[in-house]
Amino acid sequence: MSAKKQLLAQYDLHNLLYNNVFLDINEEEANTRLLPSINNIKWLAGHLLWVQTNLARLCGLQIEIIWIDHYNNQISQRPGPEINVPSLEEIKSTWNQHAATIRRGLENLSDEELNSPVEFPIPAFRTKEGLWAFINHHQAYTIGQIGILRRGFGKEAMKYS
Repeated sequence: MSAKKQLLAQYDLHNLLYNNVFLDINEEEANTRLLPSINNIKWLAGHLLWVQTNLARLCGLQIEIIWIDHYNNQISQRPGPEINVPSLEEIKSTWNQHAATIRRGLENLSDEELNSPVEFPIPAFRTKEGLWAFINHHQAYTIGQIGILRRGFGKEAMKYS
């Protein structure tokens, strides 16, 4: 299997897991921090969506989400009250609205485009293909954080099917 097909398979898995990890999570739980220094589920959901917009840009797509910049830094590091954010359902819906378009954009990247250089602080990931691989890792890591928070709320473990 080519690297691109593996990256697409991971992308598809992340779409499945993104939806599965939020099953039975209500809005109150999504807004609750289990500890003051830990991001809440809703922020992590929005951050994953923000990362999706980076994948979109990687393949030349522009996705406009007016509230997306709330999710590009750790909310736990921001002083002051919680920011006003959309509901968890709205965040999930926005992810699902754009997922297929982003996938098509990624699928249409040529080998030449995938090998083109990008600025990134980690040398091993300084091509579009490498950055995509890093983003896939980041998404898996963040979905895993939400999976742990699920358990902290007494929910069943996330399902892979």
